[in-house]
Amino acid sequence: MLGENQDRENDFTLRLLRLLNHFNKMHLLRKVLYISLLCTSTLLSGSLVEAFNHANTHNYSMKLAHSQLNIELASEVHESKRKNIKLIADGFGHYYLPQTSGLDNANFNLPKKTVREYFFKGNLNITLSKELYNKEKDALCALAIENVKKASHNINQNRNHLLLDLIHQYFKVLENYDTFILSQERYRFSNQELEEAKREYDVGELDNITYQLIQSRNLELKVAQNIYFNRVQNAIDDFELISQIKLKSFQPLEKNIFYNKKNIPSLQSYEEHLVSNNPSLLKLDKDITISQKNIALTEAKYEPYLTAKMGYEYTNNFTPIFLGNTYESGLLIGLVGTIPIYTGGRYKAEVQKAKVAVIEKHDIKNKEENQLLVALRKEYRLYHFIPLEIEALRHHLQALKLLEYQAKRKIKVGTISLLEKERISLQYLERFNDLKRLEYNYFLADTNVKFLSGTLNITDLKKLENELEATKISIKNLDNLII
Repeated sequence: MLGENQDRENDFTLRLLRLLNHFNKMHLLRKVLYISLLCTSTLLSGSLVEAFNHANTHNYSMKLAHSQLNIELASEVHESKRKNIKLIADGFGHYYLPQTSGLDNANFNLPKKTVREYFFKGNLNITLSKELYNKEKDALCALAIENVKKASHNINQNRNHLLLDLIHQYFKVLENYDTFILSQERYRFSNQELEEAKREYDVGELDNITYQLIQSRNLELKVAQNIYFNRVQNAIDDFELISQIKLKSFQPLEKNIFYNKKNIPSLQSYEEHLVSNNPSLLKLDKDITISQKNIALTEAKYEPYLTAKMGYEYTNNFTPIFLGNTYESGLLIGLVGTIPIYTGGRYKAEVQKAKVAVIEKHDIKNKEENQLLVALRKEYRLYHFIPLEIEALRHHLQALKLLEYQAKRKIKVGTISLLEKERISLQYLERFNDLKRLEYNYFLADTNVKFLSGTLNITDLKKLENELEATKISIKNLDNLII
């Protein structure tokens, strides 16, 4: 327990040192914005794992998938009980009003009058039956079992899609936020550029057309800032729609993440996992199995069936002219069977149609498998080579950082203007934003590869959380960031 607490303290200290180091490297405006966020930030309404767990039970697609499973389970129970012993009671009772025989005056050598005040006819049957042989119902039961398995695979497929969408949407929030912050830096630099242009214009060193172009550019950047801010809000709304949870804050990626290229599994291993574990292919496998069961069902429809019956019958009858009251009762035991003899070609046509459906399902699966393999190879190439791009861009940023440091020294001796120095700083921020986008693409490629290969699970979400900064960016304070 003490060791665990010590590890937590060390982790917190390490994160704090990283935060202070990152803060010292920030531009002055970013420091002000960062402090305002820290002072008013709130906790996330649950971690990414908690957001996924909440979405797993509240997301509309998941609710629909679970409802479909419940329907298929009910159908399976229904089909499994159709061959159980059945006890049926049926009968009728007729009450007749007083009447006179219509044969009263007929010449049939019968009594001239047959009159009753009333009479009653009734029948009661109690039958116990059990199907001894019915392949159609056996086939329906087997089909219902496969439909349950398909519905279960559909839930797994939806869950994987949910996990994929959640990660993608979270990175979309981060990416749009970074673009929004960069647009602020561009607008701030444009304001400085506009002030410099106005001074030159006032003394006649800048013509009117050039000055108007700089003003127009400044206005465009102000509008762009609002556009990117709206994109952040839209991305947050989409995340909340997927997770069905209110997002109060979000966490950016840690700086200087180490990308271990040696630990990347081979493409062949991912391809093998895809063929055996991809949720879409597993679902298509079930479609093939169901189509094969449909062949058996079609054949079973034209099979003979046999049912054993045992019952008791009681009849109270009255024939007014001939017999008067009669009573019949007794036990019955028998077999009821049906043997199709001639179907007019329907049997052959339906079986052929069912077999063609199986071939079609195989073709659909083969096409889907090939498309997924191609998509996997593309994502794997990104996953494999993006770390190289990241390292190259990091070296370039080090050079830009050195250039920015030299610009600060040149300002002190007056060899360059403040505007030129700010232009170099803006160039650094733009390239730093490119680096973050590459890092997002790396994590997305990693997620896509695991999703396609069927190996994506909640532990990947936990690993992603470990790569996020401890500091949270409060959503309710985003409005205050607009310049």
